[in-house]
Order: sequence, then C-alpha cells, then structure tokens
Amino acid sequence: MKKLLILTALILALPAQAELYKAKFGLSNLTINGNSSVHKWKVETKVIGGFLNVDSAALGKTGTPQASGTVIVPVRQLKSGKKRMDEVMHAAMNEPKHKLIKFTITGLEVTSVKDGVSTCAGSGAIEINGKKQPLNFDVDIANKAGQLTVSGMVPIKMTDFGITPPSPKLPTGSIQTDPEVKISFDWVVAK
Repeated sequence: MKKLLILTALILALPAQAELYKAKFGLSNLTINGNSSVHKWKVETKVIGGFLNVDSAALGKTGTPQASGTVIVPVRQLKSGKKRMDEVMHAAMNEPKHKLIKFTITGLEVTSVKDGVSTCAGSGAIEINGKKQPLNFDVDIANKAGQLTVSGMVPIKMTDFGITPPSPKLPTGSIQTDPEVKISFDWVVAK
C-alpha cells in the first residue's frame, strides 16, 4: 500500500504532457484591416494551417503551460473580394517568392481564466515576405470538447517586413496606404 501511494505521488508530480492540436480547415478566420487615403480596407482568409502543442489542462489555471506551435497562412488565400486589389496586395507581399505567412509560438502564460476561456500572453515570431520579427501577443483560448479556439489581434507595420505599402495609380492620383495594419484571428485547432 505504501509503495502504491509513493508511485501515485510520483506520477502526479510529473509535468503534464503537451497534446498535439491540428488546425481545422474552414472553421478558422484571419482578417487584415488597414487604411488608405481613399477608404478602409480588409482582406480575409479561412485557410489557416498549422499546429499547437499545449497541455490543455494547464490552460485551465494561471501559470506557464508547456506550449509551442506554428500557424501558416498562404498569402494567395488572402482575398478582398476585388481582383485588382488582391493582385496589388499579393505583388506587394512578394507572393511569388514568399508564399506563406508564418507565426511561431514559443511560449504562453495564462494570466486569467473565466468561463472556460484562458486569457494568455504569448511570445514567438512572425515571418512575412521572408522577414522574421519577434512578436509578443495577447490571445484568448476557449477550450470546448477537445477543440481550442485561439482568438486575438496583432498590430504590425508592413515596412518592418520589407513591404512597401501599395500605392496604385488612379486617374485622380495615387492611393496612399497606411503601413500599419491589424491582423485579427480566430484559429480553431483540435486533437
């Protein structure tokens, strides 16, 4: 009996293992919002791939769970609903040479938990146009029936990634695009 108690205590003392969650295509959404001298604009995609390794039980309490992952977004899948705008954007992002946007997650800290949603501070990197920048971000992670929904918003500057903000010509002059954009996402992953 004493050996059983010691064995149980040792097992409970072991760190929890991260679980592999894979992207669920069609359930996720990523939107990039920006401004220009003519109008506000946005592009969207539901094509978001990747994986997240995390101990889902550790998401239920404050602390630093073991976590890592990669989010992959094909540049060609970012669409505005306007063919010419998409062509200009894809060219500005150098899509023929750099086909993917990659987010790398290297750490998470659960700062609060309420009603099954974990508010987290994360760290990692983002790579756009072949240029990688460190990234700190805040996300909410909802854990429901073996499925995680990771939601958040990240502001970036196109110029930090070697992207010249597009300025297509119009008969009345050029459109000036603000280099600052906001990337909002709801990324759904499941076991």
